[in-house]
Amino acid sequence: MFRYAAELVPFHDYDFEDSIRDLADIGFKEVNLWSSAAPLAHHVNPGDDPGTIRGLLDKYGLTPCGLTVYGKTQDEILERIDFAADLGIDTLIFDCEANYSDFVSTFLPPIVEAGARSGVRIAVENHLTVPFARDFESGANEDKRWAEGVDTLAQIKRLVRDIDHPYLGVCIAPPHLWVMQETISEAITFLAERKRLFYYYIWDIDRAYRHGKDGLNFGPADQQLPRLDGTLDHYVMLNTLRRVGYQGAASLKCHGTGGWSFEKISKHLRASDAYIKECMKGDRVP
Repeated sequence: MFRYAAELVPFHDYDFEDSIRDLADIGFKEVNLWSSAAPLAHHVNPGDDPGTIRGLLDKYGLTPCGLTVYGKTQDEILERIDFAADLGIDTLIFDCEANYSDFVSTFLPPIVEAGARSGVRIAVENHLTVPFARDFESGANEDKRWAEGVDTLAQIKRLVRDIDHPYLGVCIAPPHLWVMQETISEAITFLAERKRLFYYYIWDIDRAYRHGKDGLNFGPADQQLPRLDGTLDHYVMLNTLRRVGYQGAASLKCHGTGGWSFEKISKHLRASDAYIKECMKGDRVP
């Protein structure tokens, strides 16, 4: 059975301790920490005291299950591999940070080797080939896509073939696959068969998303959080994870919370958590 976890990213504008306290109050036991570029969450960063961070997590009974590092250079990611190891985290997550040929030839190999030395797996998220920008939530850069990345199932297959290494795998992001009109359950099965499914985001997308226009703007956070009337049927995907024997982290995620109060974030997370827990029972949610 997979391990149900939470992402820290919805609380990107709020205090680290307050945020993990709230996740613990909801009932989570594991959390994916973020050390990414603004406006994404960057609660923890190299130079912070790992002992202090672990102390706060221990205080609220939370274990760190990953570290997400979007919008960082190769050197900054290498720094965060050591930082993840110091925090006792075994999985580092980021997207394809360059055109595919450059990504697999020069960007990624040193990172995978560094991860192997430190015992930190590298999970590349399947991600639209839209360059990251501070205003990504407004749909910026759709017209600046690079030619190839890791955003389709065929490209996922190519990645794990081109760099066939036990420390390289994939973080499945369902909304990105939905935009590319891929079957999410097929991607789960393919990667699980090859022991390359390293992380899974429990994440939805606004049904009003405009293909070719909205880029990385997946809608407001309440439309990204899984729910009964959402775009994706999470019962199907979570039961696929169960069927293939996935035992890694599957983590409740959204962004799009800029300007939200702490209380509003907490309210919507709790509602989504209740829906996911019903899906996890193995019976279809009525």
